[in-house]
Amino acid sequence: MTPDAPASATSPSPSPAAAAVLPSVCIIVLNYNGRRLLGRFLPPIMKTDYAPLEVVVVDNASSDDSRGWLRARWPQVTVLHTPVNRGWPGGNNIGIRYALEKGHRYIALANNDIEPHPSWIRRAVEFAQAHPDHGIVGFQLFNQDRTRPAFETTCRHMAPLRGDPIRHIVGCAMLCDSEVFRAIGLLDEDYVNYAEETDWEHRATQAGWRMAEINAPVWHLAEATMLRTPLRRCYLQMRSSIRFTFKLLGIAAGVRMCVTVLNRACNPWLKLHFEVDYTFKRYRPSSLPVNALLALSAIAWNLVRLPRTLYCGHLDKELIARCRAKGES
Repeated sequence: MTPDAPASATSPSPSPAAAAVLPSVCIIVLNYNGRRLLGRFLPPIMKTDYAPLEVVVVDNASSDDSRGWLRARWPQVTVLHTPVNRGWPGGNNIGIRYALEKGHRYIALANNDIEPHPSWIRRAVEFAQAHPDHGIVGFQLFNQDRTRPAFETTCRHMAPLRGDPIRHIVGCAMLCDSEVFRAIGLLDEDYVNYAEETDWEHRATQAGWRMAEINAPVWHLAEATMLRTPLRRCYLQMRSSIRFTFKLLGIAAGVRMCVTVLNRACNPWLKLHFEVDYTFKRYRPSSLPVNALLALSAIAWNLVRLPRTLYCGHLDKELIARCRAKGES
């Protein structure tokens, strides 16, 4: 599919009678100056073979005419606009609130640089309906260009639906039960980027929900926006990792994470295995002095805001305790 392709017919959807008994889904696509990405990746998202379905693009104060392009090319898409860039959690929260107000049963978060198999939502809903204790469903994710052949092969040879327990689901593609948002709250906007889905997933699982990854393939270009700003990407990764640990795992764990961040950024004898976790690339964007400065800045930011972080963690833990008590009653 070429960029800026006109709207095309979607894949066959369930009959109106069948759709009437299926739970509604809202796909939220977050966009910031990504008109070219939308031109490439929105068409495959729109081929999702599920109904009832609403696709919402939340535009995070783009300056590249993303909104005008969307309204001209994809009038069936709901476009929401934020006057300022609210980052990944803030922009998604705009869409999540909209989906909750509309009464959608499931909410799918999708980056503007993913290409899913048309059956991704149908398979995820099927699994979620069969396993109501699973509040978050992830997908078989293929990251970056080197995985493209494997993604295409998997799409050609789809296996019967299967779901496996998983400890973390990448926020670029995830189906969430709306009841989880209603119970534990939305994404924490103090993160800006990175660790925000880890925070929310931790709260959800602590509150009693489970997570699974199903064998529906999704290809992810990976960091198509943040790659333009490697120093900021590194700083936010460090800052968010430290904040998450202080907030939800405690002061001692937070101190250990500060040491880990410094070690990853500054230790020339430490080999970071990018093939195991591509996010390790974020820790060393420049020379040793620059990386050290970024790490120290991230630690300082967290220490200044530590009282607020601990208080937010306290409030989240109270919500978690109420959810668990309600589930056990």
